[in-house]
Amino acid sequence: MLTNIPAILSPELLAVLCEMGHSDVIVLGDANFPGKRFAHEGNCKFLRADGISGTALLDAVLSVIPADAYVETPVQLMQTMDCDKDLEIPIWKEYEQIVANHDARGKSAVGYLERFTFYEAAKKAYCIVQTGETAIYANVLIQKGVIK
Repeated sequence: MLTNIPAILSPELLAVLCEMGHSDVIVLGDANFPGKRFAHEGNCKFLRADGISGTALLDAVLSVIPADAYVETPVQLMQTMDCDKDLEIPIWKEYEQIVANHDARGKSAVGYLERFTFYEAAKKAYCIVQTGETAIYANVLIQKGVIK
């Protein structure tokens, strides 16, 4: 057992976070995200976090690894498609607040990628984690920073 580690971080996920180096990327995909397929196509690790919300997992991950300070927006969210442009996506504000709680840049450390650009970036990630998050457009890409 370990102390001061969020209980929702499984041993497998902790190992991945430890293995990742500076600028490696982890993706937290929502329940609709085609994570298994993208992990297979990109030859990256794939883990499941069924029943765990994207917000809880983002907070837990950022409590043990820093976001990359060498890039402007180390946390990227998936933009809505044109057909969904008028939808409210309340989870984005939650994600921005979580990032602000862990990064001195606040919500300015969060950027947005067009859906298919996000998909291509996910395929190049070190690991894709399929969460139990049911909110739409709740996919997050995190670029790991340097641990000092």
